[in-house]
Amino acid sequence: MQESRNILVVNVDRDNDLGKKAGVDGPIIGKQDCMKAAAKLALADPTDSDSNSIFGAVAKFDEIKKNYNAQVAILTGQGKTGFESDHKIIEQLDKVLDKFPATGFVLVTDGAEDDQVIPILQGRAPIISKETIIVKQASEVESTYYTIKQALNDPDFARTFILVPGIIVLLWGILAFADAEKLFFQSMLLIVGAYLVLKGTGLEHRIAGAVSTVAKSISLQRVSFPFYLMTILLFFIGIWASFVEINTSGRTLFLRASTAMGQILFFLAISSISFLVGKSVDAIQLKKAFHIRRYFVTGAAVFILWFILDAGRQVIVGEPHADLGWFGMNVLIGFTFGLITYKISQVLDLRKKITTLLIGLPVYSSDGKWIGEVEKINRKDSILYKNKQSNKLVKLTEGQFMLNEGKVQVTPQGK
Repeated sequence: MQESRNILVVNVDRDNDLGKKAGVDGPIIGKQDCMKAAAKLALADPTDSDSNSIFGAVAKFDEIKKNYNAQVAILTGQGKTGFESDHKIIEQLDKVLDKFPATGFVLVTDGAEDDQVIPILQGRAPIISKETIIVKQASEVESTYYTIKQALNDPDFARTFILVPGIIVLLWGILAFADAEKLFFQSMLLIVGAYLVLKGTGLEHRIAGAVSTVAKSISLQRVSFPFYLMTILLFFIGIWASFVEINTSGRTLFLRASTAMGQILFFLAISSISFLVGKSVDAIQLKKAFHIRRYFVTGAAVFILWFILDAGRQVIVGEPHADLGWFGMNVLIGFTFGLITYKISQVLDLRKKITTLLIGLPVYSSDGKWIGEVEKINRKDSILYKNKQSNKLVKLTEGQFMLNEGKVQVTPQGK
């Protein structure tokens, strides 16, 4: 027997069928315990292929132990695939390695999904061999199921083949409830056409990112919650107002479309500004006030963009007061407003200012090493940070530091 090599036969139940169906928690170490766990799972669900893969791991262990010092273990995930599941598997693997310091792994799985743990194992020791246990009559079904499951988890696929049809079906139900089925075909064309335009121009990802940011920012525990709620309400009010306007009779389609466009531009502008106000409130609450200047400038840019676009819309429609001279004057006003806004925003630039907002922020040396944390402000002309090595307070005055993306960076003058 070659005692110099410790081979660990590993079976991974990433979606934790053992825990959910048989009530067995990982890690499970040893031949007898693994066989008992497989038997419990087979009795709880005879159709589950995980029990077959566990028996396969035990059989592989019997084969390997003839020539090497070997052990068999089962690692279980969190009940759903993803970061949490992999994190739990890492913790269980470390527990197993504390008892059996393996120098190599033999991985036994029942399908492609459990193969996601390969990088985790390779971070501890090399994988010498891998074996996939496939129930013969179900191999194609499992492969197809996993492929579909992975596709549904892909955001692009989900938005194209689930979200858009879902919106169309939902709209159909709303219009049917409102006894306005005649509008369904026009609405469907509008939704599909708008999505194709967004997809083709690449704006789809930006909008999806903005929606994701709003969703992550919403929390009842934050002072900014009313502003995010207002953002959502204003956006949908704008959509509804535009929809109502374009279906109003008595005017030409061109005029109705122009007014609807004006409505959506206006509500998009004020909803964006409301969102930025919420982000500014969050920045103060979460000690990230260095973002406020950027939010202020972005809000001003949104207002200027709406102001100029709406002026252009009025010129195109042919409003009595709107001509090219009037449009040029509006552009000049927008440009002047932008310059004034930029000058005002310099007051919000906290990169070299000393405020109480700096307390608690990490301090880094000029070469990028963490050296301490801001303890207090000294009469607003200097900051005091505690050096992590000497445990003493160190004073930095204006010009000796600057704020850089949420951390205090010591300048060469502050060395």
